[in-house]
Amino acid sequence: MINTENIVQYGELGEVRYVRNRRAKNLAIRIGRNGTVRVTVPGYTSLKRAEAFVFSKGGWIVEKIREQKKQSNGALVIRDGDKLLVRGRQIPLLLKGEQDSIEEAIWRILRKEAGDYLPGRVEELARVYGLDYSHVKVRRMKSRWGSCTPKNGINLNSWLVMLPDHLSDYVILHELAHTRHRDHGPGFWHYLDSLTGGRSKSLRKELRNQQIMSIDTK
Repeated sequence: MINTENIVQYGELGEVRYVRNRRAKNLAIRIGRNGTVRVTVPGYTSLKRAEAFVFSKGGWIVEKIREQKKQSNGALVIRDGDKLLVRGRQIPLLLKGEQDSIEEAIWRILRKEAGDYLPGRVEELARVYGLDYSHVKVRRMKSRWGSCTPKNGINLNSWLVMLPDHLSDYVILHELAHTRHRDHGPGFWHYLDSLTGGRSKSLRKELRNQQIMSIDTK
């Protein structure tokens, strides 16, 4: 029988956490960023049945664990009450209530910090390179670092303040460069190279190794 939560250790699968959720309709497996395995168990489903389900997915679980560990690439593990390091400052991470989550708390911090820093940094870089833009919006984005609108508005991901300054500057310059070159043609890359001291290719490669929300909150 499964209580509210059972933790079972298996050989290759490692630790598997079975969590009872009476509102769930189906058995479900979730692999955390650090390779942890969490199984949601509905209603009065027995541990024996839940284990059989896990064993039937054994090959898939092992593969996903390997993928997650590879992708996390040393992702920071953070919990309620910990401190989030943002541009050299440690900021307490506190939940607002039972319905709140670590991920939401992180984005709240980043919206504030990014809103305080990024618009000013865009203004500085635009002034240095003689570029014009209409406005800056700092947003929560899941898959993009930034964008430039047809009217030269700059949208930036709040997560940029979690990157090294030289990479957040690269993203800003990338978007500012679109005020001169709309597409990603040869002219754009040549111009961006001139803004980054010939480092656009290496900076682009370095940025690809960064992940948005590269924190284990499970």
